[in-house]
Amino acid sequence: MVVLLYRNLVVAVYDPKWFREVVDKLRRRGIKFSFYYTLDEVPEYSVVYTDSSEIRDEVGARRDLAVVYDPERTCRGLEKAVLASLMKSEYGSLTIGVDPGSRHAFIALGDSVVVDWGFMDDLVGKVRELVECVPATSVIVRVGAHGRGLEIARDVKIRVPGVRVELVSEYNTTPSHSRASARLLLKGLVVNRQYLRGNKDVLAALRIALKQGVEVL
Repeated sequence: MVVLLYRNLVVAVYDPKWFREVVDKLRRRGIKFSFYYTLDEVPEYSVVYTDSSEIRDEVGARRDLAVVYDPERTCRGLEKAVLASLMKSEYGSLTIGVDPGSRHAFIALGDSVVVDWGFMDDLVGKVRELVECVPATSVIVRVGAHGRGLEIARDVKIRVPGVRVELVSEYNTTPSHSRASARLLLKGLVVNRQYLRGNKDVLAALRIALKQGVEVL
């Protein structure tokens, strides 16, 4: 009996534009994957992500493979393939940490996996996008309390139904220049990404995401 902890992800996308987007998204997140050439070259027990019905049918000849067929070429379909490679059908929780500012820094965690990060002007739009793209049992948005934090948190609560919103004290969330303290905070979390190096705003958003706050009702 084979016990799998994860499965190889194989990209078999036909549409050139979506192919480039998929490759960029996976590389940005540091997700390992390979490309589809022939059926015989696909590693055992892989997950094949494809928008092609021909490849879907071809891969179906191998019973050890899982196929995520996404003819509409959606972010949610791609995330389902990523989840399948992690031996999951959805994340237990999607947690979005927000460090308010002139441009909001954010980071999104699917359980302990970094799903997305960066800066945005439209927080509500970003939260809606993440809810649409990332299958999860529950969604929590944690917003730092400084500045317009409460106003921003209330706006998300009103405009994005079904999402738990918390206001988080930002005491000790903005990191000092000590890399050792940042590493201590992130111990046990799979986030070995270059964007955290020297990016104090995104790192502050991460700390906010990991810190329980007061629910906004």
